[in-house]
Amino acid sequence: MRKALLLTALAAMVALGAAGCATTGDPKAGGLFGWSEAKAQQRRAAAWDALDREEAKGEQLRAEQRQLQGQISAKKRELAALKKNDSSANEATAAEISRLEKEIEDLNKEALVLMDL
Repeated sequence: MRKALLLTALAAMVALGAAGCATTGDPKAGGLFGWSEAKAQQRRAAAWDALDREEAKGEQLRAEQRQLQGQISAKKRELAALKKNDSSANEATAAEISRLEKEIEDLNKEALVLMDL
């Protein structure tokens, strides 16, 4: 009789303990009684949303990088045309060449920063 009473009390404590536990969508934290399928689905959906946001950021950075590469190419063509057309390399052209070289260097640096992101 006493043994049956102890088993009944133990079963009641386990049931109350399990009912009082918070549920989770994380199978590592939920244990046997605390895991929730709905919370797991919410957790998965949030992870997919975060992935989508990061992929969109990456595409935006790649588009910006392509734009910068286009600007670099245009400046290089402009610089090559100036160097080709000005065999005398007067001061005004030399200053323009220096300015364009500096712009190309700055754009390259900006493009490298985007590649690191």
